[in-house]
Amino acid sequence: MGEFDIERVLVDTGSTVNVLFWRTLEKKGVTPEQVKPKTRTLTGYHGIAKMSMGDMKLQVRAGGVTRKTTFLVIDTPPIYNAILGAPWIYAMQAVPSTYNLCLKLPTTTRICTLYSDKRMA
Repeated sequence: MGEFDIERVLVDTGSTVNVLFWRTLEKKGVTPEQVKPKTRTLTGYHGIAKMSMGDMKLQVRAGGVTRKTTFLVIDTPPIYNAILGAPWIYAMQAVPSTYNLCLKLPTTTRICTLYSDKRMA
């Protein structure tokens, strides 16, 4: 994502937004001024509402395909470093398989399959 490699990314078919956690960005040297201020209320699976810090657009590369992606930045303790939701999945024309822990997406020459780390999952 952007200029850095991000590990521990959740591809979440139930998420209506793409999410980046502030701690992840902070570790990569991003300053608060680089986040475009725009607050939105997010509600997690536990029903608690959280305000976002703003938006950030980054190029996301997966399987040789790159798409500019808008993320909501939130300041909360992360379980993952980022969450790629339905907007990213649709933009990539990807098909996630939770059973096989993989993601298939078309490239210009073939169908690429990305696998997750089964021990970590």
